[in-house]
Amino acid sequence: MPTVREQCGFRVLQQVHAVRGFESAFHQATGLSVRLQPLPRQAGSLLLEPDDNPLCKLACSTAAGRTRCLAMQGEIRHNFENELRAQPVVCLAGLTVIAVPVRLCGEYVATLHTNHLLLHKPRPADIQRFADLVAGWGAKPDLERLREDFASLPVMGRKQVEAVVKLLGIYAEHLGDLASRRALAEKNGRPCAVAQALAYMRQHQTERLQLGMVAKHAQLSPYYFCKLFRRTMGMTFTEYLTRLRLERAKDLLMSPTMAVSDIAAAAGFGSI
Repeated sequence: MPTVREQCGFRVLQQVHAVRGFESAFHQATGLSVRLQPLPRQAGSLLLEPDDNPLCKLACSTAAGRTRCLAMQGEIRHNFENELRAQPVVCLAGLTVIAVPVRLCGEYVATLHTNHLLLHKPRPADIQRFADLVAGWGAKPDLERLREDFASLPVMGRKQVEAVVKLLGIYAEHLGDLASRRALAEKNGRPCAVAQALAYMRQHQTERLQLGMVAKHAQLSPYYFCKLFRRTMGMTFTEYLTRLRLERAKDLLMSPTMAVSDIAAAAGFGSI
């Protein structure tokens, strides 16, 4: 069962993932959907729950099928916990799902995975093999329905799959890195000096703030403060200050009575 730390970590991952707009962009680029899923809360739960794919649901509707699926996914989890990166996984139905571990502060807390797809157009032999398999587990497959279900799945070539694997791997590392920084900040991992600097910057953002001035307030040398700030916040002092002022300007732009030049000055920008 995931610890409280893992659950909090997944919450942070969700928040970062939601604002990045990755799912929509990924779907538009590949035609596939992608899902961020936490580690199972209980032992015996599937790492990758069946999505809206009826073939997986049929396979897991039987005790034997679910047992086989649990064993296979247990191996995937073991690989991910031992640093194995993104990979295409072939399920019991002969379908492929692309999965990648997402780590928070080095700890595996979630899985990013696509919907199921096929590496080639379904053949009658593939459909019959699956029908015989689930029938042996106690299900009662309808061959005509299975043909429709197989035909509804996306088909992707191996080179495309390799590209998606690489893309998800890059994004998972980026997501984990951003979320780790935020989690450290939320759980008092942010050094006290940086916390003091952020509060000072918010209070004086409309003034002519300079790095040396803020570093002095945090009782650090400008050089060390610059390195510490970037490592903690994931951006430079100037980038953070600009974002702070832009957020203030966005709020002020809602006012119908303020001129843009006045808003620029009120947000702390030196000129329009």
